[in-house]
Amino acid sequence: MTKHTLKRESLLCSDPLYAAHALGHDYGVDKLAKDLFQQPGVMYNKLNPENDSNHLYLRDAIHLTELADDDRILSAWCHSRGGVFVKLPESVNCDEELSDQLLLISEQMGIALAEIRDSRADGVITPEEFECISRELNKTVREVISLKAVVSSQVRELCEDKAMRLARNLVNTTKVSDPLIGSETLSKERTA
Repeated sequence: MTKHTLKRESLLCSDPLYAAHALGHDYGVDKLAKDLFQQPGVMYNKLNPENDSNHLYLRDAIHLTELADDDRILSAWCHSRGGVFVKLPESVNCDEELSDQLLLISEQMGIALAEIRDSRADGVITPEEFECISRELNKTVREVISLKAVVSSQVRELCEDKAMRLARNLVNTTKVSDPLIGSETLSKERTA
């Protein structure tokens, strides 16, 4: 086997093995080996994507992710599978947070669309420009998925009394539309 030097710049990719390599070295391979009860040499080999003798197992990747509290491996794996990793926000309970999330989506969508417009300015989208576009669109998807968590935190059971009042109001009112006089809502008492 030949020895390869992995440069940090090349680690910004969608390959989970390269992400594990970067994460392991940032966390500290010797510390990681100690925390996972493995020999440092074995851990260095497991984190080397070019090594054929020792393999990084899923269990190792999970432990590394948890120990380092870092989602790079998950993000790279999701990206390699055509998806995005989205960490759901903490519980939120107010309308202001919903409004903020909607604004974030709009802002990020604007950034993504500007990237597309700028890339198309010369009539050709290069592979590098497409990478930038993809990165911005993935950020947009993350914000949209985060919206689901914000909305789900505001779900409440409708109390029975309120539900009954709403149902009664719907049954007791009729909407009348006339092209000459416009629309009017009539209660049952007025129509009888």
